[in-house]
Amino acid sequence: MSLVAVIDIGKTNKKIALFDADLNQVAHRQSPFPAQLDSQGILVEQTTAIWAWLKTNLADLYRSQPFQAISITTHGAAWAALNAAGDLAIPVIAYEHDLGDAGQRDLDHEFYRRCGRLEDLQAETGTCDLPLLVNPAKMVLFAQQRYAAGWATAKKIVNYPQFWGHLLTGQVAAEATYSANHSFLFDIRARRPSTAAHALGVASMLDFAFTDPWSQLGTLTPALQAELGLPALPVTVGIHDSNSALLPYLVKFHDRDFVVNSTGTWCVAMHRVQQVRYRPEELGQKVIFNIDALGGLTKTSFLMGGQDYGLYHGIIGGEDPAFDAQRVDAAMANTGRLVLPGAFPSQFPSARGGLRDGYAAVTVADLQAGRVPGWFKDPVLGHDLLNISLALQTEVALRRTDIGEATTIFVEGGFRNNPTFLAVLAALFPRNPICCTSLAQASAAGAALLGHALLGACTPRELAARITIEVQPVGRPTLAHLAGYRSAWLQAVS
Repeated sequence: MSLVAVIDIGKTNKKIALFDADLNQVAHRQSPFPAQLDSQGILVEQTTAIWAWLKTNLADLYRSQPFQAISITTHGAAWAALNAAGDLAIPVIAYEHDLGDAGQRDLDHEFYRRCGRLEDLQAETGTCDLPLLVNPAKMVLFAQQRYAAGWATAKKIVNYPQFWGHLLTGQVAAEATYSANHSFLFDIRARRPSTAAHALGVASMLDFAFTDPWSQLGTLTPALQAELGLPALPVTVGIHDSNSALLPYLVKFHDRDFVVNSTGTWCVAMHRVQQVRYRPEELGQKVIFNIDALGGLTKTSFLMGGQDYGLYHGIIGGEDPAFDAQRVDAAMANTGRLVLPGAFPSQFPSARGGLRDGYAAVTVADLQAGRVPGWFKDPVLGHDLLNISLALQTEVALRRTDIGEATTIFVEGGFRNNPTFLAVLAALFPRNPICCTSLAQASAAGAALLGHALLGACTPRELAARITIEVQPVGRPTLAHLAGYRSAWLQAVS
């Protein structure tokens, strides 16, 4: 039985899992390594501690269940600056480092002053503006400002999956799913360093000679083999985690037009398209273009739906009720009661969250201070209107990925367990098939697929028969008041 060890570096947890040839997880180790403040007060990843943990657990797992390859996937928006010796020139900065309002404004102002207008950069790179340091190019500018001495020794910028591969093999490489993912550093049409990469002086430090993520980066270094008692195991080039989760769908449903709406803290909608094309109204919105694991273009939109739900659920209190079509439709008869997006990054840059109560605006600060309209204190009505708002936000996000009326909408992640959200979403797309899907440990399973492709000297598409994705159609209710409520909601958030 062939086994692949998947190193899955998530933001919350770091994992190693063994997957068999049918992508079943047969062993698992996990530990949290939250980012920590360094001596300069900058939030950085615990790379030294993570590396020690990875080595110990790779060796232990191999002794109990020998595996034949290692595959790597990591969260996005992280990179490592290496010096001439191949060591870290500066710490790996955590993208959630909070600059404060003034610090963020200063960084953003300097970034766009130096690199160009957001709209121009978005059209060139397929990247939208994101908060904190989630745009890797902004993180480059931050590093140049805050780690000037260490930065002066940096010779190469390596993406986060390939950093871990470098520690394992001593080799470096690049692949498209990470380099092209909301970085501002890659001209996605010309396939070369972007205007921002040149403006920041890092074009020569970046590698855009992409290789397939299932290709072999190298084998374990002789030193690691001796230290851990492991053979010369091959290691994949690696992949970005959202694209890793998308890969099984691309392989399993390669002949079908679909969009995957991956839901959770971030709700990410990914739809394969033929060209990089923004509508004028999409510039400045949370819409990006990415290159998937198989080399195709993916138009992607996102919003922090899970954060929105958590915020308002905490204010409403009580339980989210089961879906009832008559009750939900009645809730939409009053178009003066609206839950608005924008408390967190959304598809509506002018919205700032809160409620619309008739003609009155109720801010998030009002709600947090206890100034809550009576209707929003009702757990049933409050949750119904919250879930309707999330479905309306998702509709806009999905349509911005250029889906057609025949595109199947796959909903995976936490929101597939929210029946009111699903029912309203289905009603908003009367012609599109909408299905909930289940793929356990999707990011790790996608990375395991890469590892088995490496072992089989084949492409992931040739392994389609090994993938099982459960698909459950969503029923489509009749909601007579939905059209009128939708119109009022869209007018309020525009």
